[in-house]
Amino acid sequence: MQISTNLLLEYGGIQKIFEKNEYIFHEGDTARYFYQIIKGRVKVFCTNDDGKLFVQGVFVDGNSFGEPPLLIKEKYPVSAVALCKSVILKIGDTAFEELMNKNQHIQKTMIQLLARRIFDKSKIAKDMMNQKTEHRILSFLEDFKAKNGHHIEKIFIPFTRQEIADFTGLRVETVIRSLLKLKNKNIVEITNRKLYY
Repeated sequence: MQISTNLLLEYGGIQKIFEKNEYIFHEGDTARYFYQIIKGRVKVFCTNDDGKLFVQGVFVDGNSFGEPPLLIKEKYPVSAVALCKSVILKIGDTAFEELMNKNQHIQKTMIQLLARRIFDKSKIAKDMMNQKTEHRILSFLEDFKAKNGHHIEKIFIPFTRQEIADFTGLRVETVIRSLLKLKNKNIVEITNRKLYY
């Protein structure tokens, strides 16, 4: 979702620079701000008791993140960290609520965004139940292509093997072996360690 920067500033939004690997919020923090990326990349993730990481999403320029806990006044079930130096606009919860109440079109867009994320999480949960690792990886790659407006031609996948493992709940070794199998079947291309699907 992208709300006009001018509108966010009008309601008291402020721009903040986050350095690479700097946390924007931690799991367990109370949600107090709406966040929208002006420039950069943010990873939203959770960890289990064993410290295993599961990536919920990577957000880029124009994306907002962390809305559900803010809207229901809950604590974050996830953490968010900048993957590179990032400029993020944040607006306090009270001001954001006022902005939403006075701009019906933003409410509608927010509902559609949240519905899309719920739908995507349901698909991910279904894919994770599937024990076939190749299927889980292909579902992730297919989803990435669709979100970026590509359906047929092969595109560069800008994620490391570790990031793909974090997204799919697999071990990095398993991802590496599965990608090699998919390469041998001509389903993916790997050129100079870069992945294309």
